[in-house]
Amino acid sequence: TMNACRKTILVAGGAGYIGSHTVVELLNAGHRVVVVDNLSNSQENLSLVFFFNLEGAINGRNLILVTKNVCDLERLNLVFDSYNIDVVFDFSGRKAVGESTLLPMLYYKYNINGTMNLLKCMRQHEVRDILFSSSCTVYGAPDQEALPIKEDDSVGCCQCPYAKCKYFVECLLSDLATGEPDYWRIMVMRYFNPVGAHESGLIGEDPKGDPLNLLPKLAQVATGKRPILDVYGEDYSTVDGSPIRDYVHVMDVATAHLRAVKHFQDISGIEIYNIGTGEGKSTWDMVKAFEAACGKPIPFRVCQRRPGDVPAIYCDPSKAERELGWKAGRSLKQMCEDLWRFYVLNPNGYDESI
Repeated sequence: TMNACRKTILVAGGAGYIGSHTVVELLNAGHRVVVVDNLSNSQENLSLVFFFNLEGAINGRNLILVTKNVCDLERLNLVFDSYNIDVVFDFSGRKAVGESTLLPMLYYKYNINGTMNLLKCMRQHEVRDILFSSSCTVYGAPDQEALPIKEDDSVGCCQCPYAKCKYFVECLLSDLATGEPDYWRIMVMRYFNPVGAHESGLIGEDPKGDPLNLLPKLAQVATGKRPILDVYGEDYSTVDGSPIRDYVHVMDVATAHLRAVKHFQDISGIEIYNIGTGEGKSTWDMVKAFEAACGKPIPFRVCQRRPGDVPAIYCDPSKAERELGWKAGRSLKQMCEDLWRFYVLNPNGYDESI
């Protein structure tokens, strides 16, 4: 029955982009979700709560929101005392690559301490299952001959503090698993490039300030918030000269987390999974697909390459399919259409919808 499989899942950073989409999937599956988020993207979470109240179909009583920072160990311990947590999903931490280069201290403080606090509380309350959100940035600039990337390919040659923090936390988790392999059941998901939005158009990605990712930029050009799309480099050794990335629909990423819940029992120690489609798409592929979705041409100009940008990176996601029964099912067309719907319904992001 549903109730036998129903878990209480603490979602750290559950008001963020991937976190909020995952929370929707967990609630739809009947789980109880405790979101711990200090709301540094506060509009995002208000819209999230709003969304649950509006929907009605999603049981709001299964959602508990704790507006605290995971770096506050005392408060975090109280959350573990108050709710009988079965599983921890860790989406905590700041996530802008550019910002991390300018503010490294902030990243090392929040992105490592937050996870360490979650682990301390887990050990104290005998919670064994944690899923950590990592990133394909841990692979650094992969050898272009070696694509697609597999989970056991080399990691750690990272380009920025954001990626280094992901890598350090992966090392920490791996050391924990080595030290107490019979206690910990750890999953690490290395996301490639999550894009798109929930099909309702009610929640999506609303990056504060200047988005670094291609799709939000495309959407901002299409809505007129940004005059022109900057394309960084057209002389890469790729099919059409533009960089190739593994774009994956955020709802597929959310589904991967839902699948993971029932597979912790199969793990001892740590398992790492690539989360992507396994297909590389170029910048021009994305521009064309987005033009089709929004029905207008996107003006662009070609600029210098950005330091640290690799020509191509895409993954072999077959391990997640074998072990978790997960595969990304949504197309490039869907990614663009769903993102565009969010921008049409929320032209100023989350600021106005509340």
